[in-house]
Order: sequence, then structure tokens, then C-alpha cells
Amino acid sequence: MRRIILSVLLLVPLVTHALEPGKFEPLPLFTWGARVGFNATGTYIDKAVFDGKELGGYEQDTQVGNFIALQFRLNSSRLFFQSGVGLSSNKSTVSIDRNSWNSKSQTPDYLSVSCNMKSLTVPVQVGYHIVNQSPYCMSVFTGPRFRYTPSKFNSTTFNNQEPFSLAEDQKNLSVGWTIGLSVQIQSTFFDFEYEAGINNTSKSLYDTSGVSPAPVFEIGHRISVISFSYGLMF
Repeated sequence: MRRIILSVLLLVPLVTHALEPGKFEPLPLFTWGARVGFNATGTYIDKAVFDGKELGGYEQDTQVGNFIALQFRLNSSRLFFQSGVGLSSNKSTVSIDRNSWNSKSQTPDYLSVSCNMKSLTVPVQVGYHIVNQSPYCMSVFTGPRFRYTPSKFNSTTFNNQEPFSLAEDQKNLSVGWTIGLSVQIQSTFFDFEYEAGINNTSKSLYDTSGVSPAPVFEIGHRISVISFSYGLMF
């Protein structure tokens, strides 16, 4: 909540400046800009096998991260192409009920899975200008976002895993599909965006405790991100 209030306070001088009277030019063919913002990331479980038993129930705990990005647009009167490069920090936690495989169990036993990613992101998006009359522009856009996360910046932490000790290798490259709304007033713009993860981000899940016989573990999860950002376009 504090971050949201701070964002609103920072937006006030930008909007005031954007609404000052003056002579405005139509959108040029090429524009570029920089933006910063906050995101809320969720981890969605497609499949979870713990000690050879397939689990079903889980609870989501969405957490707040942040990002910074440079972007550019190729504009026409109605359509545009948008791309760029960004740095994103995403955090999320999901709790999986270890007793969900047993229909007779009435007491949940949650395994907590916390994911922390710091990624390089590249969107490839096309958009449509709903309003394109200077100094105002309102647009919708969609397209894939490619997310590269080096292994040392991609960690998963498991809690309540006894008597095992779980570790996970995650994929470095993931892809999400985005849809968003952009509002521009003169050179100031605000973006609202939703990204749905397409591919499973888990490469392998294994036990390091040395328990014999070796248990069977498997997890399939992907991320979804809701983000809000503001910036300047030139």
C-alpha cells in the first residue's frame, strides 16, 4: 500500500506538467521511452508429485516486485509495434497441501514453495491506438514477452519438507503472453499489463537428503504477472 501511495504522489507533478497548455505535435513515426513500476507475481501449479503421490490443493500468496525498462515504438495513425529491454524482480510463494492426495484427510499439511527471480525481459508486442489525438493517446497492446533468468538469480526455497531436502533447477528462459492498456498525456505515459506464463519454468526437482530408496518428486509451475508502471516517452 505504501508503494502505491508513493507512486500516486510521484505521478502528480508529471500529470500537472503534461496538462500545461502548449503546442503539441502528432506522434512521430519512432518514439522511445523509459519506465519504472511495480508488479504482483503469482506461481500457478500445473502438476505436483511429492514422495510419489500426486497433490491437488494449493494456496497462492502473491508478492510485490519491481522493474525498470527501456522501450521503443514504431507508430502509424492506428497501429504500432513495441519492444525494448527491461530488468525485472519477481517474487511469489505458493503452498501445496501434502495431504491433498488422500481424500480421507481433513487436516492440511502445507509445503511452502518460494520463488525469487531477477530477469532480463524483452517484449514483442503489437498495439492499437484507441485514441490518438495530441496531447492524448490511449492504446491497447498484446504479444509475447521473453524472460531470461540466469541460474544464480533464479532460486526456489522449500519449507516444511521433512524428512526430505528438496532442491530445484529452473529453466533460464520462459515465455509469457501479455495484454495491456497504455495511457499517454503529452510525454507522460502509464501502462497496466497482465502477463500469463506459457511454459513450465521448472527443469527438475530432486532430493538431497540421501534418503533411500530415492523418492519421486515432480513439479510443474509457471508465473503470471500483473504490473503497473509510469514513465516518459520521447
